[in-house]
Amino acid sequence: MYLVKYVPCILVACAIFDLLSAASNPVNICSGVSDNAFLPYLGDCSKYYVCIGGAPIERKCDYDFYFDAKEQSCTYQNVAKCLPTCTNALSSFCYDRTCTKYVLCYAGTAIIRECRDGLQYNAETDRCDFPQYVDCVDNMCTLFNDPKNITFINSQASCEKYYICMDGTAYPLTCSNGLQFNKDCDCCDFVENVHCSITPSTRNILSYSKVPPRRADIDCPVVGANFIAHPDPAKYYYCLNGMGVVLECTPGLLYDAEFEECRAPEYISRKF
Repeated sequence: MYLVKYVPCILVACAIFDLLSAASNPVNICSGVSDNAFLPYLGDCSKYYVCIGGAPIERKCDYDFYFDAKEQSCTYQNVAKCLPTCTNALSSFCYDRTCTKYVLCYAGTAIIRECRDGLQYNAETDRCDFPQYVDCVDNMCTLFNDPKNITFINSQASCEKYYICMDGTAYPLTCSNGLQFNKDCDCCDFVENVHCSITPSTRNILSYSKVPPRRADIDCPVVGANFIAHPDPAKYYYCLNGMGVVLECTPGLLYDAEFEECRAPEYISRKF
């Protein structure tokens, strides 16, 4: 295994934005991601991106190595954990190290999607969700750490839980009984000094892969990937080359036709 290396090459950054999404709203995979973070290349495990100034720069592993996003390095092919390959079924999987991006699969075609407004991708439900139900912090840790300035990250799912970043990986820690994590001091503190109130409830949301897909009852465009508003504001159509399915937002979210994704109602300009 060896660490990936960054070599400046800004010229390729602009060219790849349009390749990252087949829909009308292209996704910048480096938005909301720490500088010097390495991201996987969809469709080729020997390639990867490095995020510099919010822009993805394409790189390729040396030798015959594959990129492993979790380890943030190139390694042997039989060791590397590559992104999954899309099948014909409707499904999705996380786009590693970003928390907000995911890959939507349908009819063997992959498309990168992005959750907005602080929402995070929930791999258990295949859709964008509130952060207290996901608690992803991978996008906030970079490979290059300053040992004299440790990065602490508070959990969005638990008042007692927090993370520290080491070598690009977020490690979860929990305060002792009766204490909660205080971001002001990056320490465990008495409850009265923290004022944290997180109470996630139990829900029953089935992933796309666990229920039969509902076919679209509209005439889908015959070319390309298209996301179309549904009469029910909590649903939307996904059309791919003439085929279509109905997708649902997480309870509490509505579909925003402008951004082609589910969002909290207060962020949607057009109310239904």
